This record gives sequence, structure tokens and C-alpha cells, in this order.
Amino acid sequence: MSYRNLFAAVLIAFTFAPVALAQSPTATPAAAAAQNPASSKALAIVNNQQITLADIDPQVRASIENLDKDVADVRRRVLDLQIAKMLLEAEAKKRNVTYEQLVKAEISSKVADPTEEQIKAFYDSNRNYFGAADLEQARPNIRQQLRNRRGQKLLDEYVTTLRKSYSVVMGMDVNAANLAPTALLATVAGSNITANTINDDMRIKRYIFEMRMQTYDAEALAVNVKINNILLEAEAKRRNTTAEALMKAEITDKIKHPTEADVTKFYEENKARMNGADLATVRAEIVTYLELPERQKLEQSFAQKLRAGAQIRLLITEPELLVEKISTDDDPSRGAADAPITVIEFTDFQCPACREIHPVLDELLKTYGNRVRFVVRDYPLDQHPQARKSAEAAAAANAQGKFFEYAAALFKNQDALDVAALKKYAADLGLDQARFNAALDGGTYAAEVQKDVLDGDEYGIDSTPTIFINGVRQRDLSPEGLRVGLERALAQAPKSPARPAK
Repeated sequence: MSYRNLFAAVLIAFTFAPVALAQSPTATPAAAAAQNPASSKALAIVNNQQITLADIDPQVRASIENLDKDVADVRRRVLDLQIAKMLLEAEAKKRNVTYEQLVKAEISSKVADPTEEQIKAFYDSNRNYFGAADLEQARPNIRQQLRNRRGQKLLDEYVTTLRKSYSVVMGMDVNAANLAPTALLATVAGSNITANTINDDMRIKRYIFEMRMQTYDAEALAVNVKINNILLEAEAKRRNTTAEALMKAEITDKIKHPTEADVTKFYEENKARMNGADLATVRAEIVTYLELPERQKLEQSFAQKLRAGAQIRLLITEPELLVEKISTDDDPSRGAADAPITVIEFTDFQCPACREIHPVLDELLKTYGNRVRFVVRDYPLDQHPQARKSAEAAAAANAQGKFFEYAAALFKNQDALDVAALKKYAADLGLDQARFNAALDGGTYAAEVQKDVLDGDEYGIDSTPTIFINGVRQRDLSPEGLRVGLERALAQAPKSPARPAK
């Protein structure tokens, strides 16, 4: 990665930090509505009973109420970072060095690695954030976060110094209503920043969209929890019992508890993640964890029963989907180029999640026949040392018309992806061995794989599999989630005469 890309990554990491739900004092619905009239807006209606913003979890309510302010803060921060970038470019030109050399000298090289004590302290203070991940698993993420913080401090200090040497004149407010694309936001060392610099940046669009989607997801969850609670209380009243007793009868008492052998087996298999705790100390947590799948299944089933006889109307609206232009170049594909749906997957042949989704996606797409074009692009992750060469091998197989057969072989044999194995799979498929070996050994398709990676970086991809359906990044990669994405794309696609299946 170049220093320019590295610096950009640092900037994005600070600007686009995870948005936490805002903290808010607990308030009664009536008090919340009095403090903010918007809290009385109806979010759902259940059997003629309204659910308003004032009725849901206070933290979720605060995140919804603060969303526009949070978006405005992001846009201001992005403008600040654009100013910082232009100041650095001006200083690099003055010193007759490259931008990358300046960033390395003044920022990157001065970011010290955190100590083991600092890493552990961060982990201990943020245990909820890391979930089931132990310290060893969380270490790379923590190290990068702490380095990013230090890099941000150095950047802020250096930019403050540069502002004393260069003219920075602020223009219109970046969050002003109805900004024209050419509206002047700032002039830095004689160069202008206009509104379209911020508005047209797809990285910013992605992040703001994700902010809105996370808030919507939290709102939808909170509303559905409230709906379930209303129905639970009504059912308990109908049965002349309490909600707690009803939950115990319908869920807790029906759970099959794990045996002592189950608990011991889990403990032994996961001992390294227990941070030295003995079985007696973590037994209760293990039991709860092992019971969780069945508990969730029972809760879902009971909620469906309660909802079956209820009149429910949701009034919340999902944010407008972000549609991106994702290039397909000459990448391997199946289906007609003019199919109404184009599915693009960025994959990594050494990625377990990619292996798991491969047959699911394959079967799902078959049901759509000639209505779908499926395109595969490469995004080998750094932590998978054999993924890049495997991608080159798949490209060599594609040159002989056997990409999808070869990809299936790679996923089937994911534990054996050394060069010798890659050549064996080609032989098994009857490929021209000499031609395949020459392409693989000579790195014929290395540049093609690298182009996919660079494109993936531009599209904000940081994990695999990443799937786009008609330009919309899929957030839910479950079979049902993908089906919903396909059906939505099909409904929105221009209608055209049906073609006979081939």
C-alpha cells in the first residue's frame, strides 16, 4: 500500500469511526415526548395502540434524534480532512518532496506502537465491543485503533502548524441547505474546495448510508421488541398470569439443558479463550451460551404465535438504498450480459465464509435462470497467504473456459492451495497443463488480480465475501437476505420481453 493510500486509510479510520448509540438518561414516554415533540411520532400501531419514539429504548431514541446532527458532524470532519490533505500537498510541493515522503516523515514514521499494557487496558475497557473475541484475537484490531489515535493526534498537531504558514479561507457552511455543486466551501493555499468535492465522494456516501442503516436497524429492532412486549403483556393478562410466568412456561421450561459432558467438552475445546478461568468459574456462562440457540428458536416461535392474531402496522421507513457503479471488466461471469439482475461477488478462495456461501449462492441463482448474470471478482485478503496465487490460478483456468469448475475445486480443497495442488486441480479438469503452468508460474494474471483488489479498495471492501446486486451492497448474506435483495432488484429492474431459457 502506498503512503498516500495509507494516509487516506488513517483519515477514513478517524472520520468513519463506528457510531455508538448516544447515551441518554432514562425518561418515561410522557417525559420524553414533553422534552421533544418529535418523540410523539408514531412508529407502529399494534391492535390500535400506537408505539412512538418516546416508547422505545432511550439509547435508540437518542441515536435517532441525533442522526442528522451526527451526519452533519461527519461532513464537517470530512471538510477538515480535505483541508488537511491540501495543506500537506502544498507543503510537499514547497519542500520539493512527494506527498508520500512528507506523510512518512511527519506522521507515519512518528506513530509508535502501543505497549502490551496499553493494549490490555484498551481490551479490558472495551470488553463488550469485542464480544467473544479473546485478547489474542482482538490484539491486531486494538493495535491498529491505538496507532490510528496516535496518528490522528500527530496529524492534528501538524495541520495546526501548517495553517500558520498557508492561507485557509472558509466559505459556505458544508451543511447549508440546497448547496450548489460549485458552492465554495474553502480556499486552501489558493486552491478551492467546492461542495461537489464532499457530496460526490463515494466513501462519504457509503459511510453516511451505513450510519442511517445502523440507526434504522436499531429503530426497527426496538420497535419490534416493543411490539412483542405489548403482545406478551396482553396474552399474560388473557391467561390471568404475569409476563414473567408466561415466558418461563413457554420458553425457559422448554429448553433442554446441556449435560455436564456438553459443558466440559465445550470448555476443553475453548480453554485457550477462557483467559485462565477454571471450569467452575465459567460454567454458568457456558450453559447460557449452549442454551442460546434453542432459546432464540423458542422465542422466535412464541413471538410468531403472538403476532399471528394481532393487527400490526409498521410506520418506519428504510433509508433509500445506495446504488454504486461496480465495474465488471472482463471478469468471469455466467448469464446474459443484458440480464435484469447483475450479481457481483468479491471473493477470496482461502476465505472460509466464501467457501460456505459458494454452494448457497450457486443454488439460489439457479432459481432465477436467465434473469441473473453472476460475475466473480477477486479480493484476496492479506491474512490468507495462498489466496492471491489461487486467484491467479482461477484466472488461468478462466482463460481455458473452466473458471467456475476450477473455483468449485478450490473451495472444495481449501486446505490444500499450494502451487502443486493448484496445478493438480487444473489437470483433474483436463486443462492444457503446459499452458496453465506457464501462466501460473509466470504470474500472467497477477496484474489482473491486483486490479480487482485496487477496485475493491475503491469500493470500500474490507472483507469477503462482499456481494453487490444491481450495485447495491448486500448487508444480509443469509439465503433469505440474498433472496430479498434479488427480488427487490427484479422488482425495480426495467421490464423487458422474456427470453427463452437456454
